[in-house]
Amino acid sequence: MGQTSYSSSSFWAKQIGIAVVLVIAAGVLIYMIQNQEQAPAPESQKEEKSVSKGLSEFYRDFRMSATDPQEDEQGDFVIDVAGVDPNLDSKLANMSSQTRPVEKNWTGEHKYRTFKEGNTLREAISQYAQAEGMQVIWNLEQDFVIKHQFQLDNTVSGSLAKIASAIDSSFEGEVKAYLCAGQRSLVVTAEETEFLSTKCRLVTG
Repeated sequence: MGQTSYSSSSFWAKQIGIAVVLVIAAGVLIYMIQNQEQAPAPESQKEEKSVSKGLSEFYRDFRMSATDPQEDEQGDFVIDVAGVDPNLDSKLANMSSQTRPVEKNWTGEHKYRTFKEGNTLREAISQYAQAEGMQVIWNLEQDFVIKHQFQLDNTVSGSLAKIASAIDSSFEGEVKAYLCAGQRSLVVTAEETEFLSTKCRLVTG
């Protein structure tokens, strides 16, 4: 009889011990989850969110300017420039003998690039291209003022492709970016010429 009582007590003691361990483990797990949720995001995540926010604000301002010019005067956002060059192909052909070509798969360095408020898209991307020994030919009738600073984590050519996609709705043709390796040139245009289609490479973001 005494043995049975002892075994029963031992059994329940073990069960209670296991239950206590489980409760403690659950408490520790809940505490860790709460701390993880409250912990500040890593700098890389903050930066990534900032990039997305800045670029989305640029898209928003661009769409507002294009669809509701009364709310955001076009003159404050859109700048008329020289326009489409009818002699683009011949100029590109002439550059072939004057420049040292880059690799056909050239992209430029992949890194964060800041597009500052008050600058224009053409000016900003041209400066980044020139820093890497390239030129940007902006073969469009308009350029656009940056209203909110944003960043792109991309290559030079990839950044130009994203810009082309962002402003595409403002032009009749599809705005595309090309790499002309033999001319050390990046071309953004809404008109696909023979030279671009045969001698240059379409760039994607």
